[in-house]
Amino acid sequence: MPTDRIACRSELCSRCQLIMPHKNLCLFILFCIFVICTLLTSAEVWHDDFDTEKPDAWHIVGNDSVWKISDGFLRAEVNRDWDVQYELYQFTAIPPPYRDFVIKITDFGGDKTRFGFCVGRHFADTPGEDPFFYVFFPDEIRTRRFDGKGSSQPFRYRLSREPRLRWETDSLTQMELFFNSGYFVLFADGEFRTSFQDANFDKIEILGFVMEGLNIANQWVGEAWADTFTLSGLNVTPEVKLTTMWSQLKRR
Repeated sequence: MPTDRIACRSELCSRCQLIMPHKNLCLFILFCIFVICTLLTSAEVWHDDFDTEKPDAWHIVGNDSVWKISDGFLRAEVNRDWDVQYELYQFTAIPPPYRDFVIKITDFGGDKTRFGFCVGRHFADTPGEDPFFYVFFPDEIRTRRFDGKGSSQPFRYRLSREPRLRWETDSLTQMELFFNSGYFVLFADGEFRTSFQDANFDKIEILGFVMEGLNIANQWVGEAWADTFTLSGLNVTPEVKLTTMWSQLKRR
């Protein structure tokens, strides 16, 4: 048996001995670790360094003046003289729906504004409504409904599932978002941050960066940036769920 598999099982078993009340869960984790050690996964990768504008890969929904590519960054800027609420820089290089993926964004943050990455979809039972989004800001996760053209609407039919947590991070060196058919796992600067599940999100129809201009009423200018964007398909492995399980066990 390869040594990496032996080491993998040995470490897991030693942890399980310390958590005997969770025997069934540990057995399940052993199964997950076996899958990780025996299966190889491959993924198509789409990467953007934001060195040049790519109109075939990104579509601006709303105010064109908010977004620009400059000095190897995607940059967004708003000021209180503009009629800006929610602006969308939508990913279009790969057509939706997206069911299993990993998104990695580096050097991601903002100053005097709200800048995040959104995943969203329409719902057939509420036709005509704006899409329902989870927006991953550097310091929190929030649900929004907006059309990307400067308007937003309250929720009337859907319950959000994101954790009500905030972190003291206006910018991140790296953010990683794992998605698998309604299951979200978030890493920030290489550390597990949170996870949640929304069964209604069996697929994603909209991916993109969001500039929120609502909170700059007392500021002249708000700006934000992202250095690189990487989308990997079919790359959410049991290892991600395993990490989440261990974090939950440690809190008990």
